[in-house]
Amino acid sequence: MATWICPKDGIENPHAEKRCLVCRHPNIPRIVVLQSVATGKEAEFTEPVKFGKAVFTHRFADPDAKFASDLQFEIIRDEVRVAWIIRPIAETVNPTCYDGSPLGPDGVELLDGGIISVSKSKMKLKVRFKKN
Repeated sequence: MATWICPKDGIENPHAEKRCLVCRHPNIPRIVVLQSVATGKEAEFTEPVKFGKAVFTHRFADPDAKFASDLQFEIIRDEVRVAWIIRPIAETVNPTCYDGSPLGPDGVELLDGGIISVSKSKMKLKVRFKKN
């Protein structure tokens, strides 16, 4: 059975647990990596961040960046939901989708291997997590 070790108290926990069974410390990956499906270029981050046309153009060099708004979506670390969450930014030209479905205002939890896109098929970014 896969497990994780709580960095706070050293307790071994089942992989499926989102919080340490003893101290309730959240088990959220430290680093989020987004990779352009079109170009293979990546961006790593450990703090909340907003993404838009400029980042898509310069960081990912994706030709589909033209379909994005200046600010398209944000990714935050949510301690209550014990997850990284992607939320849309209001009034974008095209909707932000996650695994092909448009995001609601509360956003959705990012999962390893998930696909973020502008509309259903433009500017695809694959999600991956790193522990350190």
